[in-house]
Amino acid sequence: MITSTPFGALQNGEPVTAYTLTNGAGMSVTVLDYACIIQAIRVPDRRGNPVDVALGYDDCAGYEAGSCFFGAFVGRFANRIAGSAFTLDGTEYRLPANEGRNHLHGTYAAQRFDGEIQGDSLVFHKISPDGEEGFPGQLSLTVTYSLTEDNRLLLDYRAETDRPTVLNLTNHTYFNLGGQDSGDTLDTRLTLRASRFTEADSETLTTGRILPVANTPLDFCTGKPIGQDIRADHPMLRDCQGYDLNYVLNQPSMEIAAARAECAATGITLTLYTTQPGVQLYTGNFVTGDAAPCGKGGRRYPQYAGFCLETQHFPCSPNYPQFPSTVLRPGEVYHQITAYQFGVTEGA
Repeated sequence: MITSTPFGALQNGEPVTAYTLTNGAGMSVTVLDYACIIQAIRVPDRRGNPVDVALGYDDCAGYEAGSCFFGAFVGRFANRIAGSAFTLDGTEYRLPANEGRNHLHGTYAAQRFDGEIQGDSLVFHKISPDGEEGFPGQLSLTVTYSLTEDNRLLLDYRAETDRPTVLNLTNHTYFNLGGQDSGDTLDTRLTLRASRFTEADSETLTTGRILPVANTPLDFCTGKPIGQDIRADHPMLRDCQGYDLNYVLNQPSMEIAAARAECAATGITLTLYTTQPGVQLYTGNFVTGDAAPCGKGGRRYPQYAGFCLETQHFPCSPNYPQFPSTVLRPGEVYHQITAYQFGVTEGA
């Protein structure tokens, strides 16, 4: 079942609608037509009590003021493009520098989309004009959210272009399986089926090298608490005050899990499936510096209050031909799917 209710208005007066997807298993997901934001994810814990496991805000003012991309659909190019420029087919394209000298995530996180209910799915549409933020090509975008009866939240992205362009789309939800108001996630146990990562420098910009995680504090292959090595003396942790790096998935698949997280306190589990080749693990290192006054329920989120599993292509891919291509050409269809499956373990 999907219902819709008003969620206030933006500063420019545009109304925002909240859509809530509910299944028969006691799970619900609230999504806004502003930035296709996942505003809340309520999952039953091991005692059957609903727990909101997504960080966010209670009103439009929070989302407009916030600087952490809570729950947002981001693009045209998720993650960073160094120097805010890339070359495609011999032409250089300049992008706005919105993080120092670099381009990060793009403008979709601050735009309204046209939403409609189609059966059991919530579908958003947008036409992104040629030249928006410097990217070539007019894009026709479709973002579809579905909630299954077995507590699987499906995110389906499709796009077509009328000119060659580059595209990298993701969702920026921060998860806290203990509840969005429960403190940090350092005790959450995380497994990532990724034996390699894309190296980054002190600006979190990729160097183009793909390195093994083995024998480093970046290794989550066998699972460990997020906080176990978060303060280890490793440049990719020290420079970011935590994890903020792209993992190269061993086997992108909608049948084989790419990641699994578990909270001992609530018993809530999260299993990730995706067709994308990478996932950015971000551990909320800088949420304390968020520009919005507070999160949901007046909560001031602490450092590490949530972790992101941003399924994506690799950072700065247009400038590194050895990475999987992010080029989209006329006549082609960009199509990527991600699933966040929630469950519960038995325990005290």
